[in-house]
Amino acid sequence: MRYALRSSDLFSSYVEEVYLPYVLRSMKPSTYSGYKTYFERYLKPRIGKLALRDFTVAIVAGLLKDIANKHQLNTDTVGKVRSILSGIFSFAMSEGHFPARSEADNPASRARIPESATEPKRTVAASREEVQAILTALKGLSLPRAAVAIVAYTGVRPGEARGLRWEEWNRAEQHIAIKRGVWHGIVGTTKTEQSERYVTVTEELREILLDLWNAQGSPMGGYILASSKDHPVILDNLAKRVIRPVLEKAEIPWHGWYALRRFLGTQVRMASDGDTMAKALGNSKAVAEKHYLKPQTVLPDVRKAVNDAVSGLVH
Repeated sequence: MRYALRSSDLFSSYVEEVYLPYVLRSMKPSTYSGYKTYFERYLKPRIGKLALRDFTVAIVAGLLKDIANKHQLNTDTVGKVRSILSGIFSFAMSEGHFPARSEADNPASRARIPESATEPKRTVAASREEVQAILTALKGLSLPRAAVAIVAYTGVRPGEARGLRWEEWNRAEQHIAIKRGVWHGIVGTTKTEQSERYVTVTEELREILLDLWNAQGSPMGGYILASSKDHPVILDNLAKRVIRPVLEKAEIPWHGWYALRRFLGTQVRMASDGDTMAKALGNSKAVAEKHYLKPQTVLPDVRKAVNDAVSGLVH
């Protein structure tokens, strides 16, 4: 009876009354917010009176095509919509609410990304020269400069940078513990289990942190990147109100916080290997290489391998 009842639910009602509450209970607030936003913006306006059991591969493919055309989305965003739909059906299948014999019957997982979806814009890593120029331009601004330095020298995510605390900086061991992430005003765990880690504090970063520590009155604890009320500072606001105006005046480009994370990942990879880069970023190797590796020349180990492989052809 439960199966028949839920499979005949309107898809919109099922998502709002069953699936999204599950996401809210079991996933991070940022994940819930993203899923809810995508559902309300892209899916809810165009699913009409379709019931959960009505969905087929063709219906999902048609939805994705209409969404891509209407909103002029790139393949990554359309893929995210498809992934959310796939998650909804996987949940419904596991609960016995959607008629399926195996995961292969998930109508979203087999729907193609439409050809009308555009290619995503290429992301960039800040260059070494740009990071140097930014840190120079921000001298005298201890909080903005420390925020930039933390992300550039450690590669932490912006939310992880916001969650750093003075008492977790071990000066003897020259590292800071990454124990939490902050999303909007919500303090939570790190994005993944492997993201909870220690990051190196170099001598240069140490000096920048000490400048901020002294400016804050040498606190024994509390958030490193703190607002006046010991709340984690909102980095996007800091960039908009302070960092970008200073850099624009100095004619220095600002590519965003994640460009600094890509800078660190790329620099570590140029000096070591993919595993080390992934550990530095708190990612899997596959994710680190796909999203954060932005070399501007041939990787040293690749160059050596090619040279070793083809040397001696000409005598």
